[in-house]
Amino acid sequence: MIFIGLFLFIAIVVISLNMYNHSNLSYIKDYLQKSNCEEYDYSKGSYKAFCGDSFVEVKNSFIVNIDENSTVFKYKDIKNLEINNLTLIINNTHKIAFKERNELDKFYKKISEKIKN
Repeated sequence: MIFIGLFLFIAIVVISLNMYNHSNLSYIKDYLQKSNCEEYDYSKGSYKAFCGDSFVEVKNSFIVNIDENSTVFKYKDIKNLEINNLTLIINNTHKIAFKERNELDKFYKKISEKIKN
């Protein structure tokens, strides 16, 4: 009986945290849509998006604060763009992790095109 109660408690906690995380992701997605971001993707705990004249990364956390959890890169300020394994490195300092190679290649190509223009 104790094990059933413990199991139910753990299941309720996991379900609650999952629902809370989903509401965070919805909040970030709504922010990106309102900011007129044309293309975005969620991978490795953060949204990556192309917004007008900048590239934005918004990290997901337990408490979402867009000002603290986002990093904005103006295309004109990007001087160096490299790929290391599944990580995109911007200006030799900021690393953006991707889950799949095709996502990384897509973002690398698009940022490279925006830098040239």
